[in-house]
Amino acid sequence: MKESILALINKIGKFSEKDLLLLTQELQFRKLKKNDFLLEEGIICSSFWYIVAGSFYQYRIDSELNKNIIDLNIAGDWVVNHKSFTSRNPSMFSIQAFEDSSIYEISIDAIHRLIGQSQSFLQMGKIVEESTSRIAFFDNNYTPDERYLHILKNKPKLIQKFPQTIIASFLKMTPETLSRVRKRVS
Repeated sequence: MKESILALINKIGKFSEKDLLLLTQELQFRKLKKNDFLLEEGIICSSFWYIVAGSFYQYRIDSELNKNIIDLNIAGDWVVNHKSFTSRNPSMFSIQAFEDSSIYEISIDAIHRLIGQSQSFLQMGKIVEESTSRIAFFDNNYTPDERYLHILKNKPKLIQKFPQTIIASFLKMTPETLSRVRKRVS
């Protein structure tokens, strides 16, 4: 399993064999059951996680007690609440397992230890930067069709993994709009 995370980390930057050994010593493997939380609203995000198996969704509860999906993640993705992690403020969102899942966790303290041992680990900031890509994409004025096509092209497994109501919330549209978009696109 660690081979998959080492391959991914090497995509972020150049790491020596010694760096990779240091990283594997800091990784914590965890298994979570469906509905377990990685992060609950009001808690400071002090780790980021690599999904080995399973899936997660990041959401906020609105005034009508609906879950507004902020992000969806599947095996091979890094998960972090960017704003809470970088600002050290309590999270406005929760990250919850959609199904039984396995992850590797790396804490902010472990990252600091790693940076202290090798400046190469400063490259790990790219993981946090990537977590903002969804926000940048959806906060721009893309049409519902463009948002759905983006998911089809870049993360089609999301559509297979999550039900239509969750996909619709993630794409910031109603399930009915998503149905119309699917018909137009296919």
